[in-house]
Amino acid sequence: MRRIALIIETTSRVTSRLVANLCVGLIFVMLGLLVTQVLMRYFLGAPPSWTEELAIILFAWLVLLYATVGLREGFHVAVESIPAQFERLQGWADRLVAALAILFGWVTLTAGIAYVGRTAGQLTAALQIPIEVLYLCVPVCGALFILHGLARLVTPADPEKAAA
Repeated sequence: MRRIALIIETTSRVTSRLVANLCVGLIFVMLGLLVTQVLMRYFLGAPPSWTEELAIILFAWLVLLYATVGLREGFHVAVESIPAQFERLQGWADRLVAALAILFGWVTLTAGIAYVGRTAGQLTAALQIPIEVLYLCVPVCGALFILHGLARLVTPADPEKAAA
């Protein structure tokens, strides 16, 4: 069982680092797109519509991906404040939060897959790319929520808390 917990924890940690770095890259790409749009509007009077659409798609991915990092790293206020309210039941509260994260991830994953399936074949307005590129962020992030929730469930969140 410890080996499985170690595999889950390691996978969660590595995935979280990769996703956090990807999010930094997404921020810079979005910034470049928006600066391009503003400069094109200012100097040419005709901003390209595709820059805004791509920035919106990247923003959706960024927000949902970074929410999974927040669960993993423990900087989501609501996720961390619930267990903190119950000092005597800290372990159980941590497990409850992890179980709720897994449940949320499962609902997001299954509903996201269904939604991507229902919207298959549609294209975005400006870029004319499949709309699934946008909506695929929901099931992907649902799977990441499950992974990070499992990691929280099988390993203590903080070694100092676990020792207490």
